[in-house]
Amino acid sequence: MSSSIDAYVEAALALHFPALSDEAAARVKAQFVRIAQLAAPVLAYHVDADDEPAPVYRP
Repeated sequence: MSSSIDAYVEAALALHFPALSDEAAARVKAQFVRIAQLAAPVLAYHVDADDEPAPVYRP
């Protein structure tokens, strides 16, 4: 598990859910790892300053 994800989740849980069990906290950390894995390909995609977003659909 990434140490930055682990540190973030630890801090967020301590602030918002201080009474959360260790088992539940481990499940939350696992979900954050999955989210990071899903986001990695999107964040790795190179976008140039000249790239334009898709036009807005107007019926």
